[in-house]
Amino acid sequence: MGSSYISVADRITAAMSSMTRLEKRVARVLLARYPAAGLESVTAFAEQARVSAPTVLRFIAKLGFARYPDFRCALRDEIDDNRKHPPTKPRTKGPYSGCDDLSELLDVVRSTLADLDVAAVEAVIELFADERRSINVLGGDFTTTVAGHLLYHLRKMRRSVFELPATIQRRADRIIDLGKKDIVVLFDIRHSQTDVVTTARIAAQRGCTVVLFTDHSISEASEVAKQIFCAKAETSSPWDSLLGLTALVETIALALDRRLRLAARPRVETVGRYRRDLLRNERESLAGDHPGGS
Repeated sequence: MGSSYISVADRITAAMSSMTRLEKRVARVLLARYPAAGLESVTAFAEQARVSAPTVLRFIAKLGFARYPDFRCALRDEIDDNRKHPPTKPRTKGPYSGCDDLSELLDVVRSTLADLDVAAVEAVIELFADERRSINVLGGDFTTTVAGHLLYHLRKMRRSVFELPATIQRRADRIIDLGKKDIVVLFDIRHSQTDVVTTARIAAQRGCTVVLFTDHSISEASEVAKQIFCAKAETSSPWDSLLGLTALVETIALALDRRLRLAARPRVETVGRYRRDLLRNERESLAGDHPGGS
């Protein structure tokens, strides 16, 4: 296939934000059994996804296919191409070379950013720049560090940014206060955490705008998300990579900084001054507690 070829999976990633809740369900079923689920009849595919056949047809139309046979043909072409050009398997023997790992990790970032929808970035920047809305961020067990990275940037640039508690009881206490003017940002990749998905659904029921960061397995939270960002996470290692998600967070943080830089400058400077004052007081307190202190 030519270098301009776009796989069905890549088309799904690009179109995800424009899909309805049921169309996103179809996408998740296909990606979970890719490409086998899409090679079945439209009726069988619809039954797997628990949707109607017309929903499946609307789903493939958003991928650029006018007819279901065209969609199935594209999947078969992918299978044939993979047979002719199987992916290079990671080296398991011989001396270790960090170059192989570096190349794979660079591909994680490149693939993630190549699939990034500029319109989705612009839309989420509009949301994040609106200080009438609170932003509430939640990561999963594995993705909590990336969620924290987003929190760090957002808190520097604007007010009303909160981390949703990891403790379920405390999280419920926070969610009850959220509504139509609030944003809930979730990080959830393959082997989804049910509590993260449930948080997304409850937030959507309360009228919150849900923003999801996920991988190509597409979290179930996508069904209620208004904006979805997909990162490549899978590597030849048993461990997923967070580089793709981190690249997305950095990209959005840079864009938001350009948007809010002048308005956020007094906040950044004041926070810096408060930190210096607090650190100075802490050092003075420690010096006073020292046996040699006054």
